[in-house]
Amino acid sequence: MKKLIFAVTALLVFGDVPAQEVKYCGQTEKTEALFARFPHLRHEAEDAERVLEEETREYNGSRESRDQLYIIPVVFHIIHNNGPENISDEQVYSAMEVLNRDFRKLNEDADQVFGDFVNIAADIEIEFRLAQRDPDGNCTKGIVRVQSPLTNDGDSQMKQLSYWPRNKYMNVWVCADAGGAAGYTFLPSSVNNNNMADEDGIVLLHDYTGNIGTSNNFRSRTLTHECGHWLNLRHTWGPTNSPGDPTNCDFDDNVDDTPETIGWLSCLLDGESCGTLDNVQNYMEYSYCSRMFTEGQKSRMRAAIISNTAQRNQLWTESNLIATGTFDDEPILCAADFSVERQVICAGESIQFSDESFYGVTSWSWDFGNGETLGGSDASFQNPVVTFNEPGEFTVTLEVGNGVETTATSQQAYITVLPNDVIAVPFIDSFEPGIDADTWFVTNPGNNVTWESTSSASVTESSSIRIRNNSNNIDLDLDGLTSSTFDMSEFALVTISYKWAFAQRSTETDDRLRVSVSNNCGETWFLRKMHRGFTDLPSAEPTNANFVPDATEWKSNTFTVDDPAYLVEGFRMRFEFEARGGNHIYLEDINIQGYTAADLSVDGFDQQIGFSIFPNPTNSDARISYNLLQSGNVRLSIVDAVGQLSQVLVEGNVAAGEHNVNIDSSKFAAGIYFVSLELNGRKTVERLVIQ
Repeated sequence: MKKLIFAVTALLVFGDVPAQEVKYCGQTEKTEALFARFPHLRHEAEDAERVLEEETREYNGSRESRDQLYIIPVVFHIIHNNGPENISDEQVYSAMEVLNRDFRKLNEDADQVFGDFVNIAADIEIEFRLAQRDPDGNCTKGIVRVQSPLTNDGDSQMKQLSYWPRNKYMNVWVCADAGGAAGYTFLPSSVNNNNMADEDGIVLLHDYTGNIGTSNNFRSRTLTHECGHWLNLRHTWGPTNSPGDPTNCDFDDNVDDTPETIGWLSCLLDGESCGTLDNVQNYMEYSYCSRMFTEGQKSRMRAAIISNTAQRNQLWTESNLIATGTFDDEPILCAADFSVERQVICAGESIQFSDESFYGVTSWSWDFGNGETLGGSDASFQNPVVTFNEPGEFTVTLEVGNGVETTATSQQAYITVLPNDVIAVPFIDSFEPGIDADTWFVTNPGNNVTWESTSSASVTESSSIRIRNNSNNIDLDLDGLTSSTFDMSEFALVTISYKWAFAQRSTETDDRLRVSVSNNCGETWFLRKMHRGFTDLPSAEPTNANFVPDATEWKSNTFTVDDPAYLVEGFRMRFEFEARGGNHIYLEDINIQGYTAADLSVDGFDQQIGFSIFPNPTNSDARISYNLLQSGNVRLSIVDAVGQLSQVLVEGNVAAGEHNVNIDSSKFAAGIYFVSLELNGRKTVERLVIQ
């Protein structure tokens, strides 16, 4: 007598390249974890399993129309934390393509099915379609994105972040970790209780989803396998998750035309394990060379889809297909939408617009304000490249059509076009009274916790800016503070300094503050400094309380820019804070100074007077040497990187000849300084680095 076992199932992987490393099922663990949390479910699942098995037997003896196509609406919930698990729409589409190809026996490798099983390889006649209407009737791609660190758990709590009713949609969650498995799902009987509805669905590891992007062909049949489980199929060897175990010959998968087997971890097509030839190429095997479902498996899945167990029979009704936008093959013209990589550019720059309208769009009509499409004024193509020559804020409008109807969207002030010289140098910003919207752009893709003005701490005046990172519940949240434009083309050297205060919550937190510059208005960025929680970012001791620095708990840094490639119009700078579980961070006193070639040297004047500093850099004493060809009025002084006078070394009439002046570096804080020598109104400057 065949044994009836109910279980939660999880998946392995399938493909054509056996050299690749694969992940295996979390089946037993997930089943026991669910029943341990809800002990009553075990007995309820047994009862539901008995009913579903009886319905399956009745189905096998019935004359139910075997050529009816059942349509299942699907929604993908991409749970990500801004990592590779945030897969593209195209990767989701590829997963759906592979799934439908396999279920309809349209896979090209179907002709490779081993001869003894060719005649029972089945077209399941079940089709899966991405929803075009959400539960509220709004347009959707059938793809939902939610940012959360729970992507690394892949458990029940993660599912609660985004869930659509299981009697209307098959829920698929894509994540960074599925409990060590490539994916898992529950058999219908295990989640038949309506209180378990939000557990019902399929969890997939992102790199086992589809056959492009982070996944590949070898791992692409994960969803095929999981949908088999979701429709009441077991592994071919039965209810365990131990393929290759000889005792599996004592179990069965409750399908008459799948031979009893111990289960395969390799692709031996003529393999035998329980006295008969095994169906090694079955999608419910672990052989990695899957090609087919059997006719018996088809009957079992179709019996499950017409059963009210776990509400499967409500999914394919005409009313539900209409409600979810999946009734017709023809796509719904649902929404006009578009995107660009950058919404802030400089005058004269060109950017490409990407159409993201859906579905079935065949015509596009754009309005960019005063933007001009490259190659002429025709704005009727899908992904135009547009040049904006004048500064300002511009509204962009897109109207799309499918040959029958049209729809449009308009984004107000969507593109900001900056002049190349918004901010004058020298520039000092202590953020009094706050963040100037004309000077700084704040970006916060994760949540509402980002750079803000505060009067609770300051090292210069009465205000600074901060991120309330102690209350930030999103790991790896990235918050940007990006300047408008500077015209640095007249300078030979620029110094940039800033002050910050930060405390860890514990010594285990490694938050980061990155400082970058751009020479092309923000199209690309060059990292100049990264302060890390494990090294130089903390300015105070760790604390669990909300960190508020006193005047002694601040740090400063100065760096120079002297590469001519960066001393241009459209220069910008950016501060980015990456949250990794630390405390509040504060920033203020951003100071930018520019020095022209005339400031640094006048007609080779520095060569004429033999001006030098040694050693440089120094962490001890340094000597300034200069040789005057004639006597004259001399002023030798040291200024810091922001142009403030630190010390006058010599002032007055000095005779011709060689002169040396010693500097006691212990009297100066570490940083960059400039030593200025003026003789009769002519000046030369040398940089001094004190470590």
